[in-house]
Amino acid sequence: MDYSQVTHLLLDLDGTLLHFDLDRFVSRYLELVQVYFRDHYNSKMIPNWILEGTEKMLHNQGEVTNREIFLNYFSKRTGLSEEDIWQRFMNFYENDFNQLEKIIVQNPEARKFLESAKKAGFALTIATQPVFPEIAIRQRLRWAGLDHIEFDLITDINFMKSCKPYPSYFKQILRILNVDSTDCLMIGDDPVNDMASSEVGIDNYYLGAGPEHTGDFKTLAAALRISL
Repeated sequence: MDYSQVTHLLLDLDGTLLHFDLDRFVSRYLELVQVYFRDHYNSKMIPNWILEGTEKMLHNQGEVTNREIFLNYFSKRTGLSEEDIWQRFMNFYENDFNQLEKIIVQNPEARKFLESAKKAGFALTIATQPVFPEIAIRQRLRWAGLDHIEFDLITDINFMKSCKPYPSYFKQILRILNVDSTDCLMIGDDPVNDMASSEVGIDNYYLGAGPEHTGDFKTLAAALRISL
């Protein structure tokens, strides 16, 4: 594959730049957040409503932001104001989200690749599912040992209006970066969510397992002519 025109690298986060047990992460996350709604008359339903609200975001296709989608749904379920809900979540991210750090496993190959790609002049975007605010994504980048790297864009819940694998997600990234699809390369481990970038003309590099496997960070660096 010829990547000579590529100047922007779009990188998935979970499973690509860091590793973790998803079920364990989600279970512990819900337990910790629930504490911040313990005064609610139906607090036992908070985890279910979070999951349902997240599902709403994952099916958002570009009319309003993911934050608006989630808060609107969660407000209707809880009877709490959107402002109150958001503040509770912010308090959680500022105080107790870091308890999840122990679940994260760093990926040294990813770190070395990103450091080298940055030195080589590539623009870097964290193209993660935008269901978290930036504060949470930056914490996970720190846990992954990547907080010293400067990223041009991090897709988060506040401004993104859709999620992977919808084409609108990738189109919004292109608009924000003001680049053509041929300038970008999507790198990830999910054959559906990440590889969907091809629907808008963005080439992709699949790091996951299976017959679609393209290669690893070492072979990717070689294809991009990046010296590790």
